[in-house]
Amino acid sequence: MAGTGTKATSEQKRARIRKSYDLSAKGDYEGSVQAAWADNGVFHSQMRGREFRGKAAIRDEVKKQNQEVKTTWHVHDVLVSDDHAVALLEAEQEGDRRRIVHVMHLDDSGLIEEAWAVFNPTD
Repeated sequence: MAGTGTKATSEQKRARIRKSYDLSAKGDYEGSVQAAWADNGVFHSQMRGREFRGKAAIRDEVKKQNQEVKTTWHVHDVLVSDDHAVALLEAEQEGDRRRIVHVMHLDDSGLIEEAWAVFNPTD
């Protein structure tokens, strides 16, 4: 596993992930990605049907998605184990809310190495 050599606690990992969603909700996509993603992170987008590799590609995709449709994330809960996190979310877009789950593989410091966005496309 990649990381800084310091193993984060579950609470520290949860706080890092929540901070990332908070920054994104404020429109700080750069800060959001820097706060939570490993340099070599991979985001698997169900919406796009492809993956985005590295912080720059992930940041650009988050920006693009928000340019297409402004999204406000509402975090219901973040569940964390040693190597994984699951974020239970609602994405608010143009007044509608859609339930989304982000499944994440974390390094020891709590940075996201890989993430999958899962949602019901008929929602």
